[in-house]
Amino acid sequence: MSSLLPCIKKFAEDRSWRIRYMVAEKIMELAKGLGQGSAKEHLITYYALFLKDAESEVRTAALGKLSDFCKLLDAETILSKVAPSFADL
Repeated sequence: MSSLLPCIKKFAEDRSWRIRYMVAEKIMELAKGLGQGSAKEHLITYYALFLKDAESEVRTAALGKLSDFCKLLDAETILSKVAPSFADL
């Protein structure tokens, strides 16, 4: 897992929207690979950024995973990290 996190960070913060799109599209597979606890801790930051991304394709990919991704989170995390992005969408 420790070697996977730097790769995820690199691709989630990539300048190319196509790379960020693929990370957003595959976020549930990444979450399964990391495990629920680590996914909640490490992927929520990137997921929240995807919801605010400048490219609509990245936002759309993230929104497509909203239901599944939120199942990994507790209500407090959803309200503090995910829900604020809804106003911008």
